[in-house]
Amino acid sequence: MVGPVIAHLLAKPRFRRLPFTMLRFLHTGQIESQSRRKLRDLLILLLRCAIIVLIAMLFARPMLHTKRESQQTRSVYCLGLDNSMSMAYTDEMDSYFDKLKDSAIDYIRSAKTDALFNICALASGDWTQDLSKEQALAEVKALKIEQSSANVGDFISSLNRVSRSEHLDDEVSVLVLSDFAPNTLKQFVDAEKPAVVDKMDYKLIISPEPVNNAAIIDAHVVGIIDGKLTANVTVANYGRVEQNRRLTARVGENKSAPVDINLFAQQRRTSQVQIKVDAAGQERFFLPVELSLSAGDGLKEDDTFYIAVSIPANKNVNVLLAGNGADNMFLLKTAMDTISRKSSYDALQIKQVLIDDFALSDLKWADVVICSEVEERLAYFASNIGGFIKAGGRFICFVKEIVATNAAGQLWQREVLAALPGKCIHERTYIKPMPCDNRAFEVDNIAARSLSNYKIDKILLKGYLECQQHSDSKCLWQFRNGLGFVYLKRLGIGVSILVNTSVDDSLGSLTKSNASVAFCRYLLGKDSQIGEYCFARNEQVMLPLSERQGSFAGQKQFWVQTCDGIKRRAAAADSFLLVPDPAGTGWVKTLGKPTMWAGINLPEGETDMTKPVASELADIMNRVFPTGTERTVSAAEVLSNRKRTPIWKYFAWTIILLLLAEPAVANRLKR
Repeated sequence: MVGPVIAHLLAKPRFRRLPFTMLRFLHTGQIESQSRRKLRDLLILLLRCAIIVLIAMLFARPMLHTKRESQQTRSVYCLGLDNSMSMAYTDEMDSYFDKLKDSAIDYIRSAKTDALFNICALASGDWTQDLSKEQALAEVKALKIEQSSANVGDFISSLNRVSRSEHLDDEVSVLVLSDFAPNTLKQFVDAEKPAVVDKMDYKLIISPEPVNNAAIIDAHVVGIIDGKLTANVTVANYGRVEQNRRLTARVGENKSAPVDINLFAQQRRTSQVQIKVDAAGQERFFLPVELSLSAGDGLKEDDTFYIAVSIPANKNVNVLLAGNGADNMFLLKTAMDTISRKSSYDALQIKQVLIDDFALSDLKWADVVICSEVEERLAYFASNIGGFIKAGGRFICFVKEIVATNAAGQLWQREVLAALPGKCIHERTYIKPMPCDNRAFEVDNIAARSLSNYKIDKILLKGYLECQQHSDSKCLWQFRNGLGFVYLKRLGIGVSILVNTSVDDSLGSLTKSNASVAFCRYLLGKDSQIGEYCFARNEQVMLPLSERQGSFAGQKQFWVQTCDGIKRRAAAADSFLLVPDPAGTGWVKTLGKPTMWAGINLPEGETDMTKPVASELADIMNRVFPTGTERTVSAAEVLSNRKRTPIWKYFAWTIILLLLAEPAVANRLKR
């Protein structure tokens, strides 16, 4: 407040000399003017000082202490009911979920007549609060299974808020009903902040008989061979009963031959299934493939797995291999020939030339150019190679120990190289088992996953080059020492890739290993292979947009049909269509042409109903929901007979009103 007061005392009016003929009115006017000015200045000073005082009080967060009205102790019951998919399991007697409802109803009926109930459905995270006994019974009876995992973290944090919002003399009791499957139990274990309550109870909903359940937990497409789509399907026995089931695949009206699945308790196995599909056409199209297990266990919802497969357009891909000799490119050409033979929908036309004979006609013919090294002759074609990439070409360059610096500099200036190769480091290293970016749009991520089967991380490299990454490129793959292995840069509508190893054995034996074919398929990009689109229920669903569709992003509305059959709007971002909540498991498809599909499945392990150890479960629940002295101590820290009401909002509104009144008063009195 010192500031406005000092400013008021130091402010002196400045007088002007004016000719004034009517001297007998001068003295009267002067007195009236001074009186108005003093009154105005005093009011403005008081307003400004009041604003400063109120701001200080606002930051102090004032509380109004009033005497609490005497009232009778209430009983508040908080129920956490597990309505996740594993609770749909049915034994010979009844389903887990029906048993849960019966237990919850008995618990509510045994409570006091005037008790209040807060019910949380763990899978959806929805709370219904301050329910009477009749309302709580109706809420439990209306509860339904959700096709998602239980969210224990939200339940515990919400329970903490509920406990704080109740009166200190209320009795808060918690009941948790669940099968405490491994996924759910882990969330209780990972809970950081416990919820202090007066009473805690839980009930383990399990079957007295051994659990009988098998599930399809994963599937990946291998390829299309002889007109048949081949997929590796992983089936897990989540129960204690031996499983003898049959696995089939369905695409529309086409159905595959059944594959026998035999699994012991807690065993999992990957089997291969094949189904006939239509030949590739002139445009990419999607196939919704439904994988199913025959009936025979207590939970049918996890016996189906949905995976959408995109078949690329049937086209010829011209691949130009440029090296210093036939022997230099022999291994790479062998891998390309293998890819061409295995593909029934893409034909790779392979042409091999010496770098010294490299010509512009080769660039005009090629769709993909693979160079064994950065050689001096490439400097003469730096501009032409840049134009080739901008027009949609794919330029892939390996490196050797010695790099033609002039050619590398020319290609770098033309923004052709994704990284500038430098000094050779003769140091043994290994490749990381998986790429850094598992969703990179310009490469074949399915092939990248298959490289782990070939143990690419066990291949010894004798050395590598120090590379300067271009500002517009990204490092897709790294060595174990953190340096870049594969760099990629977009230029126009094409891409340039730099591989930090050699095609022969001078820097490493990658192309000599059995991973060579899969790695070449990875470099050729996703257009040379089929794609797969299946997501877990809790994942973001992303569908690829074509260049034409991507150009309409932000201008055009994209509509999809989710698993519940409802039409919803999707957003376009970064060449992908981001689908909102899929609303269950099943199929998501776009409503525009061409139709794109995505399969939505349960998270892995969601229906693993391994019974928890009773003693461990008791320890976990006692830690998460402590009772007794903890709540008493927290209650003693506040004035139990006083009610505290925050009043900072009133100070804030008063400050706003004074800020508006100050200029109004100043202008009014001035007039």
